[in-house]
Amino acid sequence: MAEIWTLGNINISILEKEFGKIQTSETIVTSERIEHIKGRHLIDYELFEKYGIECIQNPDYIIKDYKNAGTVFMVRKLPDTNLNVVLRLALDTDKSGLRNSVMTFYRIRERNLKKLIKKNALLYRKE
Repeated sequence: MAEIWTLGNINISILEKEFGKIQTSETIVTSERIEHIKGRHLIDYELFEKYGIECIQNPDYIIKDYKNAGTVFMVRKLPDTNLNVVLRLALDTDKSGLRNSVMTFYRIRERNLKKLIKKNALLYRKE
């Protein structure tokens, strides 16, 4: 069975405007997802350990993922790069008792961030 770590809470008031009721603000990551990040984005994993919680709790952008239902990109800007946490939300329409869950994490270049915003819906931008 996968281990689960709590990463903190997200601001659901921003997200509920778009998605409706969300079961909880609690956000987790599983050992299986950590192995995915290490396997696919090994260089970025160190950044996830350092900034993952900050990306979730204090993002600079929240972007709705049009391709995957109930999913958002939570982006945190750093001086040299941007960090992107892909988060599956625990919507009220999902099975009861779920929590918001990290799907993956990777760095994203500025031009790719602009494309992501253009192709999807920008739900929040830090002022």
